[in-house]
Amino acid sequence: MKIFIFMTILLLLVTSGTLFSAEISTYFGAVGAYYFDDNKGDTINNGFSPISYSPVTNPGTYPLAAGDDGRDLGSGWGGAEAKTSITHKIKVPFMQGTGVMTSDNSILYQLKGELSPVSINAIFSTTITPIAFLNFQAGAQIGTGWNFFGLFNGLGLNNDGTGIPEKEPVPGVMAKSWLSGTFQFDLGAVIPGEWTHIITAATAKGEYKYFSDAGKGDAWQYEADTGENFNGFSFLGSYILGYKLPYKVNTVAFLVETEQMLGANQDMSSSDSVDWGSDFTQVTFGPIANIKLSENSSLLILLQFRTEKLYTDATVYNNYFRNREYDGTYVDFRRIAFSYSKKFK
Repeated sequence: MKIFIFMTILLLLVTSGTLFSAEISTYFGAVGAYYFDDNKGDTINNGFSPISYSPVTNPGTYPLAAGDDGRDLGSGWGGAEAKTSITHKIKVPFMQGTGVMTSDNSILYQLKGELSPVSINAIFSTTITPIAFLNFQAGAQIGTGWNFFGLFNGLGLNNDGTGIPEKEPVPGVMAKSWLSGTFQFDLGAVIPGEWTHIITAATAKGEYKYFSDAGKGDAWQYEADTGENFNGFSFLGSYILGYKLPYKVNTVAFLVETEQMLGANQDMSSSDSVDWGSDFTQVTFGPIANIKLSENSSLLILLQFRTEKLYTDATVYNNYFRNREYDGTYVDFRRIAFSYSKKFK
């Protein structure tokens, strides 16, 4: 952990060069999402679980774990997400040349503040682009959360066996640090023209996540998620194949994101981990479209599916995730989401 954090801080410091000739801009952002409801794998057809707004009640066939009051499979309405942000960007020329591969070389500093009904975050990152098709990023985030009128919980331990995270006003801080590398390519840079912009991007990211109130092996919840977070490392991937258009809908693409626990936490995500990472890899995928609303604003729309853990019939009704036995995977509708961005200057 100390080595990872040191490397992150070192890269941030090394890249903190001169701000002469810098491009400075500020953006307002708003993110919203609706999460489809399902019955947690109770109805599966060829590995896919359809949207369902009819929760399945525990039939009482199997006993629940001690101290676990159980759960229904599904909520009957789904879920929602909302968040606003302000991002300040400073882009500095870095080892720029005159050719296509180096003419836009830069260092990009980003300082971002986020606010949701259950959390507040401050995020800082530095991105180095030493050549057109490659960039590296180091970043850090710190935030905290609270309970929103008993409806949603921002931050709390989820380790007492009940499956109900602790609800305290501000129980501590959540922090992340990461290093990532992105390979990106635009065919339009090689074959100029309005209709030649086939784009690809692949990102590999190592992330360390930490909640100040959690000990080793303690699960915790952040921003009303499923409460299956642990202090430790994860490997995340992001892969995009898209096409840029000379229209209002200026980009259409397909996005795939993956997440896998590493190190001591790899056994927390499944029942059998023998490789370098957990054998359960969360995969989120789906189409995206970006709409250019004006010269300074845009709207990104996503429809996403996700792989989920399929639990055994004997344990699926336990409310606490560690009282369930993972027996396979299935795919369900995840969410429909939007991200609005407006540049102020």
